[in-house]
Amino acid sequence: MNYLKSEHLKFKRTISNKLLFIIPLITAIFAWIVGGFIGFQYITLYWWYAFLLPGAIAILCSLSHRKEESAGKYYSVFSMPLNLSKFEMAKGMILIEKLLVAGVFLALLISISNIISPATAVYSVPQSMAGSIAIVIASVWQIPLCLYLARKIGLFVPIMLNTVLGIFLPILLGNTAVWWLMPYCWAAKLAEPLMGIELNGTFAGNSGFSCTIFISVALSIFLFIVLSFVDAKDFAKGGR
Repeated sequence: MNYLKSEHLKFKRTISNKLLFIIPLITAIFAWIVGGFIGFQYITLYWWYAFLLPGAIAILCSLSHRKEESAGKYYSVFSMPLNLSKFEMAKGMILIEKLLVAGVFLALLISISNIISPATAVYSVPQSMAGSIAIVIASVWQIPLCLYLARKIGLFVPIMLNTVLGIFLPILLGNTAVWWLMPYCWAAKLAEPLMGIELNGTFAGNSGFSCTIFISVALSIFLFIVLSFVDAKDFAKGGR
């Protein structure tokens, strides 16, 4: 619990907290500029999980790493009697919380259609909230991966890797039998039945619950746990 409190304090008055609102807002504004309120809801969600959410995860992880680097290249961390594995895992847990905040804010932006232009709304407010949160959960496995990459190779590669793979892998492999082996397909495959968004970003209509949703969420949580363990063990060994 103390590790989580410490990470909370580090986020106070930082650009990271502002990005939780700036990036969803940019997503919604661009979607509205492109199509107005017609298609606004599903276009916003598609752009969010296809490349802006993966990019946001990479940026937040890199900023978290840079904050420690600028505070003395982790000297204070490694010189204190801390459980380094728990210290690193706490970063991942706090970032999940931050991404859920961003997801809820995005859902509220999407729900503006329900008030201003209800005729163009394809989701109810609860649907927008559930879909946005589920997409975040299907993407949390990226957090420990990006924390590891940010520590090893810096900011640029994780952002490019997450963004490019997040756009193209679902299109290339989403409709194949091996989609469940490709983590970058999970959010897109979840959005297909849950939000009615096809892999290419077009809207096909809501089709309700599917086992694909459960598989995507379960695999994401499982991989998050595995990668968090690997990342924490590497960090505890002084891997920077």
